Amino acid sequence: MIGSHLNSLVGNDDAAMHDLFSATRQLQRIYAMPMAALSQLVAALECHPTALEDLPLGQLLAMVGSTEVAR
Repeated sequence: MIGSHLNSLVGNDDAAMHDLFSATRQLQRIYAMPMAALSQLVAALECHPTALEDLPLGQLLAMVGSTEVAR
């Protein structure tokens, strides 16, 4: 159901749909992270000089990816 809803929001633009699904999958990884990796991500976010509200999504996704690699 979520995929259909996302698909209707994006329309027929395959590149945009790919990017949206990729970002969604990466953000869902946060829920599956072990506590140690999640703590590392929170620590990295707390030390980041930019306010979380101003953090670009791409940078957040990169931080999630680097936390996963480090665990």
